[in-house]
Amino acid sequence: MDQSTEVALAIEAFYERFSSGDSARFAAGIADCSGVSVIGSGPGEGHGNRAEWLEVYAGGIAELGITLRGTAPTGYAEGDLGFGTDTPSFVLPDGSTLPTRLSAVLRAEDGEWKVVHLHFSVGVPDEQAIVSAGGGEEEQGPAEE
Repeated sequence: MDQSTEVALAIEAFYERFSSGDSARFAAGIADCSGVSVIGSGPGEGHGNRAEWLEVYAGGIAELGITLRGTAPTGYAEGDLGFGTDTPSFVLPDGSTLPTRLSAVLRAEDGEWKVVHLHFSVGVPDEQAIVSAGGGEEEQGPAEE
């Protein structure tokens, strides 16, 4: 794969679409194919298809006023497939931020790079993330402050 400015710019465009609060604009940046998904960092957090993701965006995220601010996305592409990474932050209406890590898969569709899959994660030290044998997520210790 070769480094791709176009894929990096498409990730930045996704941030702008997400931050716009406009459901139609957001939807225009999501690929129209099977396998579209997003995974968040919380247990069970994510959406496994395009319709569900768009519904959740329109029904809550857009109205909450949450925005997404990137840093310097990198992009790579080969043919119609690309991927990228970044360390964006969700910005809440009160100005507080949630720093994340992002990996993204994109596909060229109708002459434009569109999101197929996103994975957001919130970095925590391994010591906090480890679950004891036989334990579940509910047994994880509280986050250190």
